[in-house]
Parts: sequence; C-alpha cells; structure tokens
Amino acid sequence: MCHGLRNCLRKGQRLPIIKISFSTKRIILLNDDCLIQLLPRSHHHEIHIKPSILGPHCGLVPMGMPSTNTTTTGLQWDLNNTEMEFGGLISTSNIGKGRIVTVHSDTDLIWTISIRKT
Repeated sequence: MCHGLRNCLRKGQRLPIIKISFSTKRIILLNDDCLIQLLPRSHHHEIHIKPSILGPHCGLVPMGMPSTNTTTTGLQWDLNNTEMEFGGLISTSNIGKGRIVTVHSDTDLIWTISIRKT
C-alpha cells in the first residue's frame, strides 16, 4: 500500500462527493508515491500497469459499504468472489504480478497502487 496513503485517504474521503458530481468521468487522485482510482461497481475494470512507473504494491478497499463479491486477476493474492469489509478482509497489501489487473465487484472500490521512485 502507498506510504503516503494516510494523506491519500484523506483526499479519498472526498470521493463520494466527487462521484456524485462527476459520475461519468474517471476519478483518479495522485500524490508523490501513490495513485488512487475509484472503480465504480457498474463496470468490469481492466487496469493497465506500466511496471517501470507503477507498483508493485497495490490494494482494493470497499467504499461506502461492504463488498459481498469481488473477483480479481493479475494480483499476487487474487480475490475469487471474496467478501471485503472494514473489520474483516480488505486487500490493502497486495502485489501486481503483471501488466494487467482485472477487477469486478458488487460495490464501489478504491484501487491504490504505489508509484516507483526514479
């Protein structure tokens, strides 16, 4: 997970308001060491990772409500119809294995990935 995630999540707390205002736009927050993206539940997401810039540390956090069904491919520890919620499992310490990660969930998720220092 991002070293500066505390600051990112402070910004991420604004995501519900941003989501309502810009529901048809891609929402990304960026700081010196991490990228955060809102993954709306209504889509199947294919995330392209350029390993020279992003990763390998990444995570998925349910936003607003527990996820009862999240499935991923391309992660060290893929999720398979997995439940995620605060106080239970949250995939905050994962690793991207390749150049493409896919995510499908029944709830909105926050995707985080570290930015490599050059």
